[in-house]
Amino acid sequence: MALQRVLVAMSGGVDSSVAAWLLQRQGYDCVGATMRLFDDDAGPGNARDIDDAAAIAQRLGIPHHVLDCREAFDRDVVEAFVRAYERGVTPNPCTICNRRIKFGLLLEQARMLGCDTVATGHYARIRQRPDATLSPAAPGATPKANRPAGTAPVFELSCARDQTKDQSYFLYSLTQDVLAHVRFPLGDLTKEGDIRRIAAEQGFSCARKRDSQGICFVPNNDFASFIERRRHAELPAGDIVDTSGALLGHHRGAIRYTVGQRKGLGVAAAHPLYVTSIDARTNTVVLGGERDLMADALVADDWIWSAPAGEMEALLDEAEAAGTALHASAKIRYHQPHQGVRVARAATDAPAPRALRLDFDEPQRAIAPGQAVVLYRGDVVLGGGTVRCAC
Repeated sequence: MALQRVLVAMSGGVDSSVAAWLLQRQGYDCVGATMRLFDDDAGPGNARDIDDAAAIAQRLGIPHHVLDCREAFDRDVVEAFVRAYERGVTPNPCTICNRRIKFGLLLEQARMLGCDTVATGHYARIRQRPDATLSPAAPGATPKANRPAGTAPVFELSCARDQTKDQSYFLYSLTQDVLAHVRFPLGDLTKEGDIRRIAAEQGFSCARKRDSQGICFVPNNDFASFIERRRHAELPAGDIVDTSGALLGHHRGAIRYTVGQRKGLGVAAAHPLYVTSIDARTNTVVLGGERDLMADALVADDWIWSAPAGEMEALLDEAEAAGTALHASAKIRYHQPHQGVRVARAATDAPAPRALRLDFDEPQRAIAPGQAVVLYRGDVVLGGGTVRCAC
């Protein structure tokens, strides 16, 4: 029986290096690949990472390819990031990159190289689900028969064992078609207890390499300066106002602010103030108190189901017909604990198609338009979307 050929996305870091080693030990025919994503003033922006990945591939005795993804990355990730800020929302480029590049373009490249599967060093798990559908609207309800014999298996994207490194939040856009062709070898391991130990034992030069921080294509995480350079223009100045519209001060670019921000506002006040909203149309930053940051619900659009879409839509139909809602949990930011929610389709006058309304069991602080919201049932990712507005 021929070995399964898998394309391993190798970033040059410890996680993807150990992922390749693990898959090789499991009997996979591994092919390494590193994506060239962007350039900077000194040349290829991730040139060092490419060299590090090539060295690990050579040590493992596997072929290594450098894939030029700069055009797609610039168009689908960088430009989308800039335009989102210009619309007054706070984007999440990692979720966009996962959807368009790492599990979109890279999977296409894998097939061109004779691989049917892509593997990465993400901390998450993929499991084939038994023949039972997700429970109906109420938690704990009895599962029912799922699929007739002979139909395609159902896959579940779930949280990693290492909760401190779990990246399932960023992977909600992986649909059933994609999950069938993806491997996450690190999902059952811990970063410090397993991954770094294995890398050290194997003599990998990246064993103690620091994890990447911030947005890979934005030097020093200085979003405003990056956008000014890209647009060849200074950000327009504008007003800072309170929730009643009274003028409090002026800003040097609304892009420099995000919902929930307290420090660096440039406004003196007798009590703490926070950014509560950004109006791109008027180029205005609105400040308010802690209470003004709280919201009971949100509307999210561009919704994608990681769980079988047909099942999830049927559950929403079921709940709607019963006059209830689908119960689940959600996260509106990466490190947030799961929050109980009731899920329903947004009203027909919703701002965009494929929109859902999530009503939280407890009010949420600083819901930021543009960020990802991800829906869970237990540790299983159901799907996610982009926050359009807080309600």
